Amino acid sequence: MVLAVLLVVSCCVALTTSQQKAPVMSDVRIEPPGPALPDEVKALSGTWAGEWNSRLGWDCLLYVEQIDNETARLVHSFGEYTTANGSCHCAPDWRRVERAKVSRAAGTVTLEFEVHPYRPLKGPGASHSVSGSVEGLPKRAMRKGSSGRYTFSFTLDKNEPGVLKGHFISSQASHLRAELKKID
Repeated sequence: MVLAVLLVVSCCVALTTSQQKAPVMSDVRIEPPGPALPDEVKALSGTWAGEWNSRLGWDCLLYVEQIDNETARLVHSFGEYTTANGSCHCAPDWRRVERAKVSRAAGTVTLEFEVHPYRPLKGPGASHSVSGSVEGLPKRAMRKGSSGRYTFSFTLDKNEPGVLKGHFISSQASHLRAELKKID
């Protein structure tokens, strides 16, 4: 019995540690935020790292390249993952979001954006840059049977300045959470 439990634990550890990590981006340019911005908005600028709470973990890097009071340009880089129902096993990839929405309320600042369901991409290209809104996407960009939306939000609370809390809702209403720590 003990041997069986150890074998299961070993297999689970091997599965989670063998997953490919989020790609580290070399072309990211973090621009210093403007001096007139509120401190909580400025605090979002930089590189954040963490993991989504999916079944096998889902590595994540978020680079906030440029930010102002209303929008941010960012790169969301993610590691290998498998969807909850096992319908998709996706390789590490990334998207640059040109206009993520920035909003503030009661000591928090939130970045929000939507993208169409990720598809494996072969090398960097224009399809890696998205607006941050799925409005107006061509029908071919939507997956059959889905709303074609992946919604991401990342919130920084002034009471926890080093923790960026992420929320992800898939087109199939799966909901994941993440805590990212600022690394740069």
